[in-house]
Amino acid sequence: MMKCREYIFLISSGKIDDASVGVRLDAGMHRLICKYCRSFSRNNKQLDKMLDAYREELKKPERE
Repeated sequence: MMKCREYIFLISSGKIDDASVGVRLDAGMHRLICKYCRSFSRNNKQLDKMLDAYREELKKPERE
């Protein structure tokens, strides 16, 4: 069983997409069981959306 520390590392570093099928399944099972990691995943997705919106805002030319 994957530990919370391992799950959070995979999610926050973006390495979950490059992980093997077994690791992704293990992470999925962990997320189903652990309410703290479900909450972390939800918050991490929201943070990613906010940061993407901020990056897009920075790319826009300034208006005077």
